[in-house]
Amino acid sequence: MSNVRKILVAVDFSEDSKKTLRYAFDFFKGGGVEMHVVHVIYDPLPEGSYIPHRSVDEMEKSVVDLTMEELKKFISRKILNSGENIEPVVLRGTPYAELIGYAKKYGAELIVIGSQGMSRLEKMLLGNVTDKVVRKSPIPVMVYKG
Repeated sequence: MSNVRKILVAVDFSEDSKKTLRYAFDFFKGGGVEMHVVHVIYDPLPEGSYIPHRSVDEMEKSVVDLTMEELKKFISRKILNSGENIEPVVLRGTPYAELIGYAKKYGAELIVIGSQGMSRLEKMLLGNVTDKVVRKSPIPVMVYKG
C-alpha cells in the first residue's frame, strides 16, 4: 500500500462509514496520500430528465451545499485540520456508479468503503453499494469491516 498516493473514501453518514473514514485516515496519514472523502446523494432520475419547475436547479444546489456542510462536520475538524490532503466531495446519482466514475476521473488508486451502512430497506431498494463497487470497479477496493 505504500505506493498508493490517491484514495477515495466512500461515506454515507452512517456510524460504519465514520469508522471506515477513521481507519483509512489512520492507515494512510503521514504518507503523502491525497484522500477524497466522497458522499453520493442518491438521485433516481436520469440526467436530463424533465421536471417542470424552474427552481429545481436551485433546490439541487441547496441540497448539495447543505450536504457538503454535513460532510465537513462528518469528517471532523481533527481530520480536516490535520495537515493531510483531505478533500470532501459531494456527488449526485446512483452511488456505486458515481463512486466508480469519480474514482476513475480523479485517478484514484484505491477505493476504501465500509462493509455496511444502509438500512435493510435501503439495501432492498438500492442493492448493496459496497457489493456493486467491489464487483464493477476496475480500481482496487479495500472493504473495511468494523
